[in-house]
Amino acid sequence: MAGILLGIDVGTSSVKVVATDRSGRLVADASVRYPTSTNGAAAEQNAEAWWEAVRTATARVLGSHTVVAVSVTSQAPTLVPVDAGGIPTSPALTWLDRRADAEARRIGELVPGSRNGADPFFGTAKLPWLAANRPAALDSAEHVLAANGFIVRRLCGVSVLDDTTAALMQGFDDETDSFDDALLDAEPSLRRLPRIAAATDVVGAVTAEAADATGITRGAPVVAGGIDSIGSALEAGVLEVGDPLVDMTGFSSVTILPVPRGTHVPGFIHTRHCVPDVDLLITAQVTAGATVDWVNGLDSSIELRDDDLLLSRERPSRLTMVTSLAGERTPTWNMRSRGVIDGIDLSTDGAEIMLAAMEGNAQALARDIATVTAAGFPIDRMLSTGGGASSRAWMQIKADVLGIRVDRPASGHGAAQGAAVLAGMAIGAIDSPGTVRSLGQTIESSFLPDPERTAAYARRAERYAEVARLNETRRTLR
Repeated sequence: MAGILLGIDVGTSSVKVVATDRSGRLVADASVRYPTSTNGAAAEQNAEAWWEAVRTATARVLGSHTVVAVSVTSQAPTLVPVDAGGIPTSPALTWLDRRADAEARRIGELVPGSRNGADPFFGTAKLPWLAANRPAALDSAEHVLAANGFIVRRLCGVSVLDDTTAALMQGFDDETDSFDDALLDAEPSLRRLPRIAAATDVVGAVTAEAADATGITRGAPVVAGGIDSIGSALEAGVLEVGDPLVDMTGFSSVTILPVPRGTHVPGFIHTRHCVPDVDLLITAQVTAGATVDWVNGLDSSIELRDDDLLLSRERPSRLTMVTSLAGERTPTWNMRSRGVIDGIDLSTDGAEIMLAAMEGNAQALARDIATVTAAGFPIDRMLSTGGGASSRAWMQIKADVLGIRVDRPASGHGAAQGAAVLAGMAIGAIDSPGTVRSLGQTIESSFLPDPERTAAYARRAERYAEVARLNETRRTLR
């Protein structure tokens, strides 16, 4: 038997496990959901739930297959402290957790030149927050691990911080591949981060204990892995500068564009790709799929996400909706942003609110893409992946609002498939850029913009911006 490549993605809402052949083509997949505990700016998860989800999903995927390599991608930056045995000493602080605002601003003063700004999202500030608020948890920790690093540790017993997560964090120095010594001296909690490894590094092998727990082949190489955006780029076949924009829609909405190493667009997210000399420029809305799920849950008697129902409605909707239900990332970085619905009246029904939610996400995306284009990176096509790409209505809305073709690759099974590809690259099973690029070339569906609707949405953009500005007053509230 030739054996399979295994990709694991620790997402915001679920773990997904994908098995592929040695060319990255899908063999089997499974996902297992888990909860997030939220309270105000807090957003925590139980890291043990990630591991249990991995165990359940691998049992559904592997069967009698021999695993030749495994890689893990994840939500990021999500951090969890663990003791010398790899046991969590505190719940994981997810990327959505924005409590470390003061710590992020202090780090911004220490390293003002960081490409990624002074916001708790960028992870670094979560460590001094732990030191101040959960000192016992940090004192008993050997390391603080990223979400993918936690699963890597469980698989092979080795603690690493992959460089795509490190480069995403506030205060990381891309020139030295490390955090500045002055920052480490000022914030000694950062010394709990493990050594930095390249995303394609083989860092260990599946232990007997992990093999018994998961069914993954004992001794299979374990690859450092990376953030979920790397996985999504790989599953879409995006490797080089000039390749298409990738849209990854799940709980949040993220777009990923390969750009030259060192690119800096203020207000946006920057990290490394897993190939030399290429960075990823990232836009992100906090609650995209989460907003759609929230709206759908308002009326249990009807499936409000139904494509035919939504596409039968007049567009643009009468409503204007800002979908920042839990703060916002690009471009405002306003953690106090909240959702706004303008134009609602007594005749408004659930389908119209759902339509407005999808349109609002697309309008936010259009605003970000306009900034990226102005920075010298024109966008004329988008590849959509992740759970949100399964909605024909949402894909058509994005095409109409953006005025560009939106393609859904046949490979679009999420970052976990890209993680499997990354495993193959690491061991040389996938050694040709052409093999990776071919993954995104088979298009399952294409959505072309309607010029009249694009013009109508462009006219509505000013109203969207006006409604979105209501959130600016929340910046000063405490």
